Amino acid sequence: MEQRSTSLPLIILTLLTGIALGWFLNDLMRRPPAPLALEPTATPALAAPTASVSVAPTAPLPAAPTALLPAAPTAPLPAASPVPTSAPMLPTPEPLPAITPLPPPRIVGYAGHRVAAGETLVQIAERYNSTVDLIETYNRIEAPLRAGRELVVPLLAPTDAGDALLVQRGGTERPWIALTLDAGAGAAPTPRILDALRERGVTITFFLTGRWMRANPDLVRQMVADGHELANHTVNHPDLTTLDDDAIRRELNETEAILREIAPGATTRPFFRPPYGAYNERVLRVALSEGYLPVYWTLDSLDSVGEPKTPEFLVERVTGKLSPDDLRGAIILAHCGSDATADALPEILDRFAAMGFEVRKLSDVLR
Repeated sequence: MEQRSTSLPLIILTLLTGIALGWFLNDLMRRPPAPLALEPTATPALAAPTASVSVAPTAPLPAAPTALLPAAPTAPLPAASPVPTSAPMLPTPEPLPAITPLPPPRIVGYAGHRVAAGETLVQIAERYNSTVDLIETYNRIEAPLRAGRELVVPLLAPTDAGDALLVQRGGTERPWIALTLDAGAGAAPTPRILDALRERGVTITFFLTGRWMRANPDLVRQMVADGHELANHTVNHPDLTTLDDDAIRRELNETEAILREIAPGATTRPFFRPPYGAYNERVLRVALSEGYLPVYWTLDSLDSVGEPKTPEFLVERVTGKLSPDDLRGAIILAHCGSDATADALPEILDRFAAMGFEVRKLSDVLR
């Protein structure tokens, strides 16, 4: 009995020690970690318990206290610049002074000139008190000058009258033919002529009288719309050798005025053909002084001369009368009022194409 009473307090003491140790460990697990890393504290030695001690499950570690994080910078951050809601107002620039365009040069007259071998436009302009641009524009020059080419030179100051010119053919460097049709009488076949040209994409030169244009304004406008070149054939188709100089000038200038009235922007310059092919040096010089280059022909189709012609006759004459060499640069005459010409034209154009020739405007062939 004495031994039993002695061991009971020991058992109670052991139990109390175990309970205290459990509380201690549980409290230790709930505490935040120490601010500094320390060596683990050794568990104090305890008397060996005689009974096992139950330990509570480990709770997750709490987040580190904010006091242990590096301190935030105390200096205030610079304030962000405000975003502009509209473009900044710039000073209004001073208005540019108005530029007054220079007036076009005043042309005081015209002169005829035939280009010599090796001659340049600069030399021609200096001789006649003109400019290169004026000469190029007026004569529709789109290639280097050809020796022998006839020009109308616009004059900015009085000078000599130049040469009395009459064009009878164009340049022979290319296989080009100028088909030119005069319009002074009938007009009924003209729509068929225009249709044949349009279907083949061919543009040519028409010499029109003022009287014919007044009677056929729609055909004139159709010619312009199709890209054809129009030239002057006087108002009334007179023999100019029988008129005085002023009457010749009126015939030319009234024809130009009629065309501008019917088709604003179009012009008959710079080409002119004397009616009936009648001319003398005086007629040529008066025409040149008004800015017109007199144009004759290399071959007359004869569609308005003598007995009425058949389409077959015209095809053979126009395409077979001249040799291939003579056809290069040739100027061919026919008429808008000829039914036979209207009937023959499709075959004429097709035959020339088969022969390797192009039918072109007069300004092209004169290059």
